[in-house]
Amino acid sequence: MNLGPFAFSTGLIALLFGLVAALATAGFLRKRGLPDAGAALYLALIAGLLLARVAYVLRWRQQYLEQPFGILNLRDGGFDPAAGLVGLVLAALLIGWRRPTLRKALAAGALAGLAAWGFATLTAQLLREATRQPMPAVVLRDLEGHEVVMQSLRGKPLVVNLWATWCGPCRSELPMLVEAQRRMPQLRFVFADQGEDAATVADYLRRERLAPQLVLIDGKLELSARYGVHGYPTTLFLDADGILRDQHMGELSRATLADRLRRIAPQPATLTAPDAASHTY
Repeated sequence: MNLGPFAFSTGLIALLFGLVAALATAGFLRKRGLPDAGAALYLALIAGLLLARVAYVLRWRQQYLEQPFGILNLRDGGFDPAAGLVGLVLAALLIGWRRPTLRKALAAGALAGLAAWGFATLTAQLLREATRQPMPAVVLRDLEGHEVVMQSLRGKPLVVNLWATWCGPCRSELPMLVEAQRRMPQLRFVFADQGEDAATVADYLRRERLAPQLVLIDGKLELSARYGVHGYPTTLFLDADGILRDQHMGELSRATLADRLRRIAPQPATLTAPDAASHTY
């Protein structure tokens, strides 16, 4: 979702929507004479987010063991919603048990927040389902100047990374994606540079000693326009028929990459590296 020049994930928007609804409910009840439950709602939310993060890290512990500092990178969006709900409810129950005067306001605020979050999440999901689009009829060029028809790339699950050499997070995640491309030949990775020329991109890859197999130049930002992308890096996850199944804005970690890939790969087991010494994504 884009607000002016700023781009936000739908998950963050839904979370903020729920928080606003919860605090508004608590404020309304405070004016009616009930104790202020705003601080308690914040505590319950923090507890839910912490448990959601811990559950996600445990689920993808192999990936985080290979990239331990990624555990601290909350921007990768790695949270387990079910665990978060459990954490929020348990925290609210504990607070209500210890502070009986807050029970009514806290319960009302939590329920309003959960309802708003659920509504926003469901709406975003329905909008994604309704607007799923096939591979656009876009023709780009590789670094040698040869034309590549995007629709010709169907037939395998497809990961399209929209990036640029001036983008710090793009540069940070690129080596990991290039490594994933090498280790998972059953998937097709495309690195579509946005708005730069082939010489700039080739010089950068040469300096960094990176050799992605399929680098395309999208000088006119056609893919960004077709998929409504306004922030980089953004990674598109398409199934073998070229239908967009997921989209991630921001730098990917090994764990979030593995999480997104399972939504387009036929079987999670195919994400295992082909040789014993390779890592698992």
